[in-house]
Amino acid sequence: MPYRISLLFKRLLAGGALLPLLLLLASPVSAAVTLIYPEPSSFVTQSRHLILKLGSPEITTVVVTVNGVATDPLPVGTTEYRRAFRDFLILQPLWDKGRNLLLVDTFVEEKKLESFKAEIYYAPDSTESNIPKEFRSTSLHRPEAEKDCTPCHNMKPTEKQVSDVPDKDNACYSCHKRMGNQKYVHGPVGTYNCTFCHPLSGKPKYTVVKRETKLCFDCHVEKQKQLKGFKFLHGPVAADMCEVCHDPHSSEYPAQLHLPVNKLCLSCHEQVGRGIHVIALGDGTSHPVSDKTDPSDRGKGRDLSCVSCHDPHGGKARYYLVTGDENKMALCQMCHKK
Repeated sequence: MPYRISLLFKRLLAGGALLPLLLLLASPVSAAVTLIYPEPSSFVTQSRHLILKLGSPEITTVVVTVNGVATDPLPVGTTEYRRAFRDFLILQPLWDKGRNLLLVDTFVEEKKLESFKAEIYYAPDSTESNIPKEFRSTSLHRPEAEKDCTPCHNMKPTEKQVSDVPDKDNACYSCHKRMGNQKYVHGPVGTYNCTFCHPLSGKPKYTVVKRETKLCFDCHVEKQKQLKGFKFLHGPVAADMCEVCHDPHSSEYPAQLHLPVNKLCLSCHEQVGRGIHVIALGDGTSHPVSDKTDPSDRGKGRDLSCVSCHDPHGGKARYYLVTGDENKMALCQMCHKK
């Protein structure tokens, strides 16, 4: 986590692509550090923002510590920094799963001015029922937080200002552009139709009115029809958890997967990667599942991977075999046509 924050901060000062997401004017001077997002004793399901209002204009450096691991001193007192960001510090944290103890130390030169503590619970891909009751839900787009953003950002955009308006003119893009700047971009994100999934009338603001498959199937009708024809469903699909595997905004991997195919599969099916999979060859090695081109007609020249043999959503045969045939030899014959 410290390296990630320090790296982002250095790029911030250099004017790189990972600039802080909010450019906020200073409020009346206060000595106390305020955690704007996430709120103290709240839970988050994504690790995208840590927003602090530093208060005192005398602060020269800040050290942020999560679970005992600290960043380098962050120089927030320079003329360049203050001109751009005034008394706000915005970072991308890398929370640990579960409880996180956040400590923010502020300094005037080498003298410590204040220490601020808060607990944040990080629950990626979890439902609220799994989160300790002492941690409440939070949102950046709540009135008490948005009041600090209004001097520089349009916090009450019209439908048109958040739909079909490209790049810098889009009211969402000014803060959330990193959510769509990877190689594979989800359609609504690529066309700046944010309100297709995040309506202006959501409560809390911009909250999706439906989650996971209920929302995905509004567009992916053909996939819904296919799944209804399956006898066996993959666990995340059966549990309506599309986002376990897919990022709904953008990703560096095809189909907006969170990881390359095999790494994603093995993140749950660890035992498959521990020994021989499929069959032992004559020399005692396993049948290849990577680092070769898929020779089947279905593969169309793509790399061999778990999805060469298994449909990641489900199937008509056990183990979600792509042939839909319980006879495993039929699967072998996709490539071995002897």
